[in-house]
Amino acid sequence: PRVFHLSYCYTPLRYAWEVDSYFTNPIYRTLLRPAFEYLKRWDWKAAQRPNAIVADSEFIRGKIRRYYGREAAVVYPPVDYRKFYHDPRIDRARGYYLAVGRLLEYKKFDLVLQSFRRLELPLKVVGAGREAKRLTRQAADIGARNVTFLPFVTDRELRDLYAGAEALVFPQVEDFGLVAAEAQACGTPVIALRDGGAREIVLDGVTGVFFDRQTPEGLARGVRRFLASPFDREEIARVSARFTRKRFRDGILSAIPERLREV
Repeated sequence: PRVFHLSYCYTPLRYAWEVDSYFTNPIYRTLLRPAFEYLKRWDWKAAQRPNAIVADSEFIRGKIRRYYGREAAVVYPPVDYRKFYHDPRIDRARGYYLAVGRLLEYKKFDLVLQSFRRLELPLKVVGAGREAKRLTRQAADIGARNVTFLPFVTDRELRDLYAGAEALVFPQVEDFGLVAAEAQACGTPVIALRDGGAREIVLDGVTGVFFDRQTPEGLARGVRRFLASPFDREEIARVSARFTRKRFRDGILSAIPERLREV
C-alpha cells in the first residue's frame, strides 16, 4: 500500500466492457456474459488501486473515464525509429497495399480482403493469429488471387514492406495503432477508419486519408480518395516523428511525483 503505483493502460479489458463488439458470435456472447460481468466488476476494482493512470491515447483516456470513473494523463507509445524510418533508397511505392497486425476478428482483415478483391489491387497481409486459417480460406473462396499472406517477417523486412507499400490499410478501431505510426515513420501514408487512436496518428490529407464506414464499400471509397490525393513521403516521415522514446520517457516521468523520480 505504501508503494506508488502507476498504471500505463493500453485499454480497459475489451472483452469485459465491449462484449458485443469484441465477440461477433451471439452464442459466445450469451453463454459467457455472466463471466464477462464478473470480469467487469473485478477490472473496475483493480482500476481503483493505482495512484495514477496513464493512457496510451485520448481515445483510451475517454474509456478510462467512462468505465473506471478516473482521470488519466495521455502518453503515446514510442515508435522505434532505429528500426522504422524513411529510407530514400526504397521510397518508391511498388504497387501493393499493406495490412499489418495480429489476425483477430476486431481488426477487420476480412473487410480488407473483400474490399481489395473488388478493387483488384495487390494486397499483402502481414501477421499471424487465430483468424489465419479462416482468412486464408476466405481469400481462396472469393478468388482473391491478388492477396499474399506473410505470417512472419523480421523488423527489417517489415520496414522494407512499409516503405515499399502504396499505403498501409488500417480498418479497425484501435486503442492507439502502433503499426500506423510505424508506417508513417517510414514515409508511408495510411488509409484509416476515422475512429479510435487512428484519429490521433493520421493527419487527413497530409499523412493519409480517412474513411467513415467500416464496410468493404466504405474502405473502397477511402482507397479511391487516396488514389486521387498526392502525398510527399519525406513530409509524412517528418510530420510523423512525434512518437519518440524521449517523449514517452518524459511523459511517464511527468506522471510520477517529483519526490519519487530517479532520473
